[in-house]
Amino acid sequence: MQKPMSVELVNEYGEQALCVKVDGNTALLDAAEVDGFIEELSKLRASMRPAVPDQPLRSHQYVIEIDPCWYTERNPLFDGAVLFLRHTGLGWAGFAIPTESMHRLKDALSAHEAAAQRESHLPMHALPN
Repeated sequence: MQKPMSVELVNEYGEQALCVKVDGNTALLDAAEVDGFIEELSKLRASMRPAVPDQPLRSHQYVIEIDPCWYTERNPLFDGAVLFLRHTGLGWAGFAIPTESMHRLKDALSAHEAAAQRESHLPMHALPN
């Protein structure tokens, strides 16, 4: 029995591509086409119901990007800052953060930093080998 959809990374003529098969039809997408496809999917997903949850689900295993590249800028048409975060698989995502939310984010990150500093001063517990 054939699977209704499969996605596979292939090396077509030296360039990597994504081979997408749906109901017997095949498409070969290069990196730029995959980026465009992800972007289009995210636009469509934003209008679908049910909506993406407002909070992360504790039962979901999220892909976590360690030390992502980031970039911020002020936008003269927006009271706040625009934050871009880079995910190696999903690309750059931009977030317009209003000033009040920016302050709350700064406070939350500062609290995490303070907790990490307090924990770094605690003695290490010995672990059996």
